[in-house]
Amino acid sequence: MTKKRIALIRYSPDYFMPFGRGLEAAGFEVYWINALKSDARALIQAEVSTSQWLDTTEDFDPDAMPLSECRARLGALERAVEGPRVYDIILMDRHLRKKSTEFAIRYLAHIERVVTEYLTRNRIGLVSSGRDSALQLLTMLVCRRLGIPWVVPTRARIPQELYGFCSRHDTEGLIRFRNVTPEDHAWAAAFLDQYKNKALRPALKKSARGFLDVLQLLPAHARVFAYELGKSLIDKGNDYARYTIPTLVAMYLRRRLNMLTYKLAPPYQTPGAAPFGLYALHTQPESSIDVVGSYYSDQIGLVRTIARSMPATHELYVKIHPSDVDGKTTGFYRELRDIPGVRLIGHQIDARELLSRVSIVFALSGTIAYEAGLLGRPVITFARNYFNALPTIRHCATPAELSALIDAMLDQPAPENLQELLTEFLAELRVCCLDGEVNRTYGTSTSALKESDLDTLRQAYSALAQQLACG
Repeated sequence: MTKKRIALIRYSPDYFMPFGRGLEAAGFEVYWINALKSDARALIQAEVSTSQWLDTTEDFDPDAMPLSECRARLGALERAVEGPRVYDIILMDRHLRKKSTEFAIRYLAHIERVVTEYLTRNRIGLVSSGRDSALQLLTMLVCRRLGIPWVVPTRARIPQELYGFCSRHDTEGLIRFRNVTPEDHAWAAAFLDQYKNKALRPALKKSARGFLDVLQLLPAHARVFAYELGKSLIDKGNDYARYTIPTLVAMYLRRRLNMLTYKLAPPYQTPGAAPFGLYALHTQPESSIDVVGSYYSDQIGLVRTIARSMPATHELYVKIHPSDVDGKTTGFYRELRDIPGVRLIGHQIDARELLSRVSIVFALSGTIAYEAGLLGRPVITFARNYFNALPTIRHCATPAELSALIDAMLDQPAPENLQELLTEFLAELRVCCLDGEVNRTYGTSTSALKESDLDTLRQAYSALAQQLACG
């Protein structure tokens, strides 16, 4: 029997080798495409054949291809397929956007060349990827040109331990595995009842919200630094696809300084008496905003746009993210607080209590928008999300339409059959999702995938290969 061929884009072998072995057990030939020499070293140590992995940095020479040819290759790719532009991809990538534009163009042209050649030569039939890096996003465009299905595992977030697959760099349009059954509707109704009774909450990353948390997280952070230090000895010279040790140290110290200033002079205000809309700040950098949010990823700019569009009868509450308290400077918070109509509120204020009183919620891809939608509150999103299908959520494509959209949603009551529509949405979500996790690393917390996770993943990718008619 001919084996199905799958390529994994930027899956760290240190963590995902059991996943790769599981796919092999399910009848796949697994190929690895990464951007770190340390990952290549790990694959060699795991005795993966050199023909079954590609280190995209191996023969990268920024001066090997004339800049005009680099631009021509990338321009041809942009014109051939639907998707984000190359400059958009550069800005989405947390490392590449800090390099010069010329370097970024040369690197992406190199990726386009070597990935196209590798996928073609090995007759890859399915590509599984994340949506965090330029390598993953450019590979998506290459796959579209070659006609190769490209999928990205996507957590449902609510409920936890549930995930599906998208074929885009945003989360719109989860892939359906089967038809809806009466059991799915029963599951949806039971979950909705649980959720409304506050029995279920989204998972939050482990993070420091005070100096006691900093001390408690020190051992975990020390392990992360030690791990990255070991890899850095192999990846020396690569500052375009990884954080260097000096950068990581500077980031850590900056967050501790942010925490100190945050505690000495709390920037947030108390809630007021006027009706309000709500925008919850995102952790950043993160693909949920930098990639999925794209054009709206400048959060101060987005808050200004929302504030400009709010009616004078309402304030706009901007809530500090509980997992990113020290991720922003006091200058960032002050700039938000100084925007007319904006009230900056602390992370400690209960989100569910706010949602019970809010007039309208604004979000990119944040879970709070999904929560609000499940509670039947009006929501406007600025990104393409699977939960935009909820009955009280609307997507805003351009700033010019925002004022009218706010007025329309403030004036429009929730549908009379809201419960029925919510149940139908959740039942549809259920048939697009599987139980378990694709990755059990949360911030500083890392645990291996369970055997049940691996078993479900084997079944999921076998079903995807059959459904998408992969070779």
